Amino acid sequence: MTQHNKPTIAEMLEIKSVAIIGVSAKLGYYWVHSMLQWEHDLDIWLVSHRGGEVLGHKIYQNFDELPDKIDYAIIAVPYQYVPQTLAQCHAKGVKGVTIFTSGFSELGTEDGIERETELKTLLDKYGMRAFGPNCMGLMYPELGFAFNPTAKRLAGDVGFISQSGGVAIATYTSGVAAGVGFSKVFSFGNQVDIKPQELLDYLSEDRKTKVVGAYIEGAKNGREVLDSLKKTAEKKPVVVLKGGRSNEGSRAAASHTGALAGNNEIWMAAFRQANVLTVDSLEDLVATLSVFSLSPIPQSRNVGLVAISGGTSVIYTDLCVENGLSVPRTSKETIDKLDPLIRDVGTGLGNPIDLASDYYVDQTTSEVIRLVGEEANFDSLIIEADVHNMHQVATILGAQDNLKDYWNIMAKAGKQVVENLKKPVLVAIPDVAYPGPRAEAWNVFVDHRLPVFHSVKESIKALSKVCSYYEIKDSRK
Repeated sequence: MTQHNKPTIAEMLEIKSVAIIGVSAKLGYYWVHSMLQWEHDLDIWLVSHRGGEVLGHKIYQNFDELPDKIDYAIIAVPYQYVPQTLAQCHAKGVKGVTIFTSGFSELGTEDGIERETELKTLLDKYGMRAFGPNCMGLMYPELGFAFNPTAKRLAGDVGFISQSGGVAIATYTSGVAAGVGFSKVFSFGNQVDIKPQELLDYLSEDRKTKVVGAYIEGAKNGREVLDSLKKTAEKKPVVVLKGGRSNEGSRAAASHTGALAGNNEIWMAAFRQANVLTVDSLEDLVATLSVFSLSPIPQSRNVGLVAISGGTSVIYTDLCVENGLSVPRTSKETIDKLDPLIRDVGTGLGNPIDLASDYYVDQTTSEVIRLVGEEANFDSLIIEADVHNMHQVATILGAQDNLKDYWNIMAKAGKQVVENLKKPVLVAIPDVAYPGPRAEAWNVFVDHRLPVFHSVKESIKALSKVCSYYEIKDSRK
């Protein structure tokens, strides 16, 4: 059976029943916990020659005991049993599988490559789709399909593909912690069947996906991947973290998934030509995706900064300019509105808006955010949530219990700017001491659907990337 006779990605994702084959007590029944943690309408069937029960679900010893029709299977058996397991899946009408098992081409050995070639032959014969081998497969929050046992469920508009299961888990977990929801997450591993270009083509047409992220180490057909990236970026933003950028990283990629990372300069040039954004770290990947997902489109690079310190305001201004953002002066009209709210000592209203001690007055800060949001010279706002200083002052005054209310007032003001004026509002919580209070503030802003960052620099870099995408896209119309 040829590729043309196989289900499409969309058809494969029409899942109502799932078999987990190779259920094991190792790692605490990882796959069972992953698939049973969220409420869903999926029928879950567990298979292992050991039998027994886990989490109230019977473990069937024989695949033949399962219903006649199974839509999807997760295969976690030793590599020598994968071929016969595929045959059993075919007999039950399985359309798609995740082959979690490793021991194939990623080893770089002749035996491993031969084993993977056999899998491809069988998958083509059976007309079956497969992620992997050597991967985590599918995360589909809306459906309730998961590959991580502790992941919080948050469906949204970010689609993500990853050559690495670990990066897929880290991106999903970090994204959800920042309030970013995902439409689908695909971990494709060794690419014996499903290739990144097919996943990109699917996400480019997926109505529930607004922005696409990708972690790519290498490709078996780089030209096809780049063509799909370009076509996708013409429709929606694409942000790529490329693994194997250095010689040492390329070598590590080869041992990880058997990927040929290729010449990094060629990849980067192709990304630029395709208007595909690139980032250098997982943190910047999540940060950039969060701005695309949670913010309106910025109308220019003009940014208003709201901070607490004159010194940090200087640093933040330099960072904006160094990253291609503009920090225009506040208009006289807005300064005249701000002036009655602010005490003279230690403040600055020209942009950055340096509030000094007035930062500690919640209603003042809220009104400042509103007025700065209305400033015609600013098309985006970056607000520094100065948790460490606020916590110190609240501790001295015995008012720690009031801090959450303070952050709620600030978050509400920022959200109103987003909703009423359609301007991005980014919140940065510097990682300076007091992790508990930082987490409390972080969650308040996440609950208000504002993008939150671990530093002002992180927010600046992300906003600049977003501006670049829309500028280039508009210039090519």
